[in-house]
Amino acid sequence: MDPWSQAITQAVDKVAPYVVSVTAVDAKETRATVGTGLLIDREHVLTHSPLYTPGDRLSVAFADGERFEADMVTADPLYFLAVLGLRGEADLGAVPLVEAEDVRPGVLVLALGNAFRAECGASLGVISASDVTIYRPERFPVDGLILTDAAIHPAAHVGGPLISLDGRMVGMNWMQWTNGFSMCVSAPVVMRLAFQMLDYGRATHPWLGFSGDAEVVSPMMAGLLQLPVQRGVAVKFVRDDGPGSRAGLEVFDLVVGVDGHAVQSLGGIRQQLATRRPGEFAELRVLRGDQLLQREMPVEEMPRLASTPWG
Repeated sequence: MDPWSQAITQAVDKVAPYVVSVTAVDAKETRATVGTGLLIDREHVLTHSPLYTPGDRLSVAFADGERFEADMVTADPLYFLAVLGLRGEADLGAVPLVEAEDVRPGVLVLALGNAFRAECGASLGVISASDVTIYRPERFPVDGLILTDAAIHPAAHVGGPLISLDGRMVGMNWMQWTNGFSMCVSAPVVMRLAFQMLDYGRATHPWLGFSGDAEVVSPMMAGLLQLPVQRGVAVKFVRDDGPGSRAGLEVFDLVVGVDGHAVQSLGGIRQQLATRRPGEFAELRVLRGDQLLQREMPVEEMPRLASTPWG
């Protein structure tokens, strides 16, 4: 076997035990739907929520033939992810996550899936972009997406992991996109969503109440204020009744940090706010003219975000 094929098959073999097949049978036993899921701890599987409907009888099958009945615990209405609870405990824990600095354009990745319990299938591609935001038709922003040309088939791969060639999780396969590209949810976002849903019943999806564009910080100003960042988000519009307005943001402000983390996009700001819960406050670092200000911004849930049918 050539070296590339050997590396790929070794990565697949390492992660395949965590990739499960999920079967849903409706209450009348007239319809069966199959899909892929990923074990995230000994008792829970993460999968793609649109494959299943309330009232379905769920079962999860592992690569070694072990099978569990499962229950829908909760689902996320923005990312279409669902957490299933196993009626029992698996012998495995969770797939190790790739380091954030290793997720960048040009890195080879594998999209895995096991919808039909035959074997763990894989498709190879590269990361084309590592931190993408798209907007759903309702104008809800979906942040933290990875763009890749690894083929993701809706039936076979969606809900399975996107992994590196050393067998670490890069993200979760999400959907086919356009022109041969696919979208995956990055691993940090996936795990935050999953464990917020388990801990609180639903994940945090904050809104900003302001818009803006990435902007380069003046090198002179960065040196004068000893800023450890080169970019920020230039505020172009502030909604009167939004969290940005309540934080005292103004047009032409440059947001350079949230809770001590540098931010370079609106999506980056939302991702930092999303680590908190609605009702809490996050600290913004704002460059206004030649002043570096601290502003407390309330974390508020995205308006009009539909609840899941599992409630």
